This record gives sequence, C-alpha cells and structure tokens, in this order.
Amino acid sequence: MKPPLLLSLCQRLREQAGDHVAISRVLAESVRELEGALAAGVYLRDYAGETLFLAGQFPESAIGEDPPRLSAENWDDPLCYCLHTGMPASFALTDELPESVRNVSASPDIRSCGVYPVPELGSGGMGCVLVLYRSPSRTCRTACQYLCLYAGALLELARGRKQSGYALQSLEREIRQLKADKSARHDQMLAGSGPAARSLCEAVARVGASSAPLLITGETGTGKSLLARMVHDAGNRRNGPFLAINCGALTASLLESELFGHVKGAFSGAVAYHKGLLRSADGGTVFLDEIGEMPPSLQVALLQVLQDHKVRPVGGATFHPVNMRIIAATNRDLEEAMNANAFRRDLYHRLAVLTIHVPPLRERREDILELASLFLERGCAKAGRPTLRLSPEACLLLLGYGYPGNIRELEAMIEQAINATPADCVELGADDLVSRTGRALHPLSLSHFREMQERWFIQQTMKLYDGDIQACSRALDVHPRTIRRRLSSLHP
Repeated sequence: MKPPLLLSLCQRLREQAGDHVAISRVLAESVRELEGALAAGVYLRDYAGETLFLAGQFPESAIGEDPPRLSAENWDDPLCYCLHTGMPASFALTDELPESVRNVSASPDIRSCGVYPVPELGSGGMGCVLVLYRSPSRTCRTACQYLCLYAGALLELARGRKQSGYALQSLEREIRQLKADKSARHDQMLAGSGPAARSLCEAVARVGASSAPLLITGETGTGKSLLARMVHDAGNRRNGPFLAINCGALTASLLESELFGHVKGAFSGAVAYHKGLLRSADGGTVFLDEIGEMPPSLQVALLQVLQDHKVRPVGGATFHPVNMRIIAATNRDLEEAMNANAFRRDLYHRLAVLTIHVPPLRERREDILELASLFLERGCAKAGRPTLRLSPEACLLLLGYGYPGNIRELEAMIEQAINATPADCVELGADDLVSRTGRALHPLSLSHFREMQERWFIQQTMKLYDGDIQACSRALDVHPRTIRRRLSSLHP
C-alpha cells in the first residue's frame, strides 16, 4: 500500500471530526478499500460499556435510530475476542454466520472475516471494525491498525463532546427542577391572599436583604424551614450554601462536632479533619432548626461565634473566621425557657435581632382552600393521575378543622386522601378526608364560626355554591332567612 493512500484516508476521516456516525461510516469504507473486502462495519461500545452497537457500515444500509446491538460479553462472537484482547484477528466462518456479521452483511459469499480494534486513548477498547471477505485475503494489517488508531482518537473526541452535551443538558434539567422546587416552596408558604400571607411576604422582603441573625417562631408544621429558605433566596447570600441542622435531633457531642467541626483525634472516632457547618457555609446561611433544644453548653459556644465571628473546632487550638448568616427557628416559648434558665437570655437577644412569627393555620383560615388546592394539584401530578376537585362538603370540612399539625398536616391529609381515592374518581369528598384525619371533626354549622370570621366564612360558602342561598343554607344547617339576614347585616 502506498503511504499517500493512507494519508488520504486519514484526511477523509478528519473531515468528519465531531460526528461519530460519519467517522464510523468513513472508517468502514476506508478499511474495506484497504482490504479489498466485501463489506465492513464499525461497532462501538455504548457509554455504559455493556453493549456494542453498529455505528457505521459500508456499503451502507438503513441502520435507523435504533442500531443493532450486541452484548460486550458474548464470547461466541469474534468481536469479543478482539475487544477484550486488543489484538487484530482473522476468523474462518461456517454456514451459520455470527450475529455481528449478519448485521453488516448476510451475503452467502462471505467465507471469512477480520477484526481490528478501535482503541480508546483513556482506557481499554472503544470498539471494533469487522471486515468481511469472499475468501481468505491478503491483509494490510499495519495500515488498518494505523487507520483505526487515528479514527479512535477522532471518535473519542466526538463521543466526549456528545457526552459533554448530555451532561450539560442534564445539568440544565437539574437547574430547571431546582428552580421549580424553589417556586413550589414559595407557593406553599405564601399561598393565599389573606393578611397572614401578605404579612409573611412583606417580612421576607424586609429581612432578606440583611445579614443580621433572624429568629423564626411558630408552631410545628407551620413552615418555618421553608420560610428560612425563602429568606436565604431573597437575600444577597442567595448564591452561597444553605446548610440546615436540627438541634434537637443530635446528642450534644455530635451537634458540637457538626456545627464547629473537629480536628483529627479530637475524640474516639475522629479519624479525619471535619470543617463543620459554620465554616462550610462561608458566604451563605446556616439554619438552626429547633434552637430551643440546644444544650446550654453549646449555647455559650454559639454566643461566642455570634459575638466574635470566629469558630474553634473541637480539639483544636486555632480560631477560624466565619462569614455566614444564622437563621434560627423554634416552636418553644423561649420567654418561658429563659425564665426556667433553660435558654440563655443573652443568646436570645443575639439571635432575635430580626424576628418573624409564623401564625398557625387555624389563624389563617382564608388561605386553607388555596393551600389545599395547591397540595391537591401537586399530589395528583405526583400520583400520575388527573387533578381531583374538592367537593363543597370537603371544602367546608377543611375550613372547619383545627389542624394541630398545621400546614404539614393539611398536606399529609390531602396526599393520603389522593392515594386512597379510586383511579376513576374525579372528586375528593368529605368522607375521604374524614377517614384520613383519624380525628373527630367539628360539626359544620354557622354557630361554630360565628366567633372567628363570620363575615368571611359566609362569603366563602356563598362562592362555593355560586350564590345559591338555598344550597348554602342546607350546608350550614340554618334557614335561608338567617343567611339573608346575616348577609344584610354584613353589607350595609
């Protein structure tokens, strides 16, 4: 073989750089030309390395979007020998052609085949070139090996670019999902048009721009952790980390190590250096949930961090500067805890530079139905079913419940009811919700709500029944004249 021919074939390969399918087709054509063979095909490993797929062949045939595939461990096929040994080889063929040969050509004239490895510079074999002959032939083994080596480098670059493209697309999908999750969290926290939702929205905007410590108070299940994340996202530290820890979930020693870090050998089991949350959150936020459960000994250490902006790891002698914002939350009455000497008053004043109180759900009943609709839509999407609607009776039942578990309980109630509702059902009824609560719900009558929000409750009920006073009176168990009289007194 004349060297100019090999150089010409390499140039043809180079012209296809960036397209692994085109490179595979030209490689098959070039090897066929060098060998004077009947046909040739190029098999490449998939990214998992478990299978080989027919990436190109010559003469060409329609491979389609789903090319023929072979197991990379099928040792009965000549491809596997070449793939795993990295050595070219020739094989005499019997009447029953291997699957790899049939995929390239099923011509009855095929009597033998040659296989050349396509090496991968990084590791192992990328694939093989299968060459089919009418009869045992002269070979240009050295030239074909050079050609496969050159094509392998081009293929590795092309496949790397494609894999990088897939990684970029995956990263973009994750970013979109994170943004959607963040939006969903915000929707859950601020759902509703009542004064409580508006007040929380204003509070987030007010404290978000500050780096001062923030204390969030409220009952369990009101969404304090969500609110903390919203404050972080709204502030100038949004691009930094948001690290959270529950102070009541760890022992004192573990909590100290997690917060402040430790040096190697500081205690039994400290086999490596640990930086700790306060230093790891550099430029971001540390969220201390259930701060009221923090042991008194650690309260002193945390107070020192807030005063000096330095932290010393457990067992260490050096103080390290920290640059993070602390947001704390509690469902305890810290005033009562301070009076009982269970919480340090000086730490409280350091943490409560800014404060937000999250009201319980029973105090923001005007937002219940919007929250329920949000959870219903999200739960149905998660379950892969069309969105259910709430019956008027279910709405009234939700409005009348006390929610000791607050928003978390409402979300769980809706999700459990969705999973218990038959697939052909289109409406969530009051009975579905009653069976999920496990509690005795208060009877729904006008007198039950008179002391709370009589005006709002009547208006909401009328909206549910499209202004039908008769239906509204039956739902509230009062005479229609009572409805008219109440509405008249509420609207001068």
